[in-house]
Amino acid sequence: MFRGFQFTMAAAILLVGSEAMAWSTNTIPGASAAGHTAQGYAWRDWGGGAWTKWHSVAYGDTTGDVVKVARREANVGFPGGWLPWVVETVDESVDFLHGLSMTIGKEDGTEFIAYVDLDSSSLKVARRVGGNAGNCGVLSQWDCETVVSADAIRTPSIEVRFDSAIQNYVIHVVYTTETSAGVRSLKHAQKVGVGPWSIATIKANTNQIRLASDAIAIEGTAPFVAFAETSVGVQVSRFIPALGSWTTTLIDANGGGYVSMDARSLRHEIAYTSNNELKSASWSFLTGAWTVSTVDTSVPGPYVSLVLDDAFNPQIAYTKSGAPWRAKRGTSGWSTTSTGTAGFNASLQLDTHLATDNAILVHIGSSNVMYVTEE
Repeated sequence: MFRGFQFTMAAAILLVGSEAMAWSTNTIPGASAAGHTAQGYAWRDWGGGAWTKWHSVAYGDTTGDVVKVARREANVGFPGGWLPWVVETVDESVDFLHGLSMTIGKEDGTEFIAYVDLDSSSLKVARRVGGNAGNCGVLSQWDCETVVSADAIRTPSIEVRFDSAIQNYVIHVVYTTETSAGVRSLKHAQKVGVGPWSIATIKANTNQIRLASDAIAIEGTAPFVAFAETSVGVQVSRFIPALGSWTTTLIDANGGGYVSMDARSLRHEIAYTSNNELKSASWSFLTGAWTVSTVDTSVPGPYVSLVLDDAFNPQIAYTKSGAPWRAKRGTSGWSTTSTGTAGFNASLQLDTHLATDNAILVHIGSSNVMYVTEE
């Protein structure tokens, strides 16, 4: 998430059922100065057997704090294949990029990016409109707007939901603020279609909060956010529509790192690190309680990325022994595997086309070169 990265590497230790499989790793051409990364993925069946899919990676170009996107589309003639990467400039007006988050609307593949310009303490959102019709610059593919122009700090997290009634997206962004007096808060911004942004406070007067770029999840119309708070631990906040307010639950008083979350069909899962261990927490619809388990040990890096697959089982990307790893929970428990490529700060998505659930990990290697590693 930040411009500089340092990790203390430890020896590799496998837990349940280590996998031995081949991963394909390639650089993303044109993305050789990446300092922040987040990816989005979606596919759509157009009917009659015709299909397409999108895979986009948002990143900060460290040569000038420029928000960029590397995107590729499916090679329709070869299911499972991709066309070449295309790099687009989103926003060149950022003075000091301090984290970004990306998501793709599954209705039509529209990309959305939330990012923070630390110099102006502004939270911004960009939406891809295509056709050189955007307002982010001359002949831009993107529309950019400022959500808040004061007090925003650190990495935000964005998610969207398509509302069939208005035939447009509802955009949710969770972010942190800090006033000049040092008062910190966790906040939520929402935009319904072309309406104005509304801002709500999730938790006020907090300690330092760590948000992952994929900290937010939506189930139905209700947003959730997972986060770690210094001296408090890992928590999950949920918006209760009937009450019009947020409720917060403490998951692990010893947890830290940057907490990643996904929610799907009454399955709520989070992943985070704590004392050099990779942890998973699962919410039970029947009991209304969270169960915490250890997935792997000797995990020094604070950044993780979790996604639920089509079987509603969690998969987690994380850094260990100087390489991106993937943990996957199945019927026999967790299995872990290294991609075998040096790198860190991995972001995970799943290629669910043809029911394959193949993992796609984007990560940063040496000299800020960006890589994509796939099953």
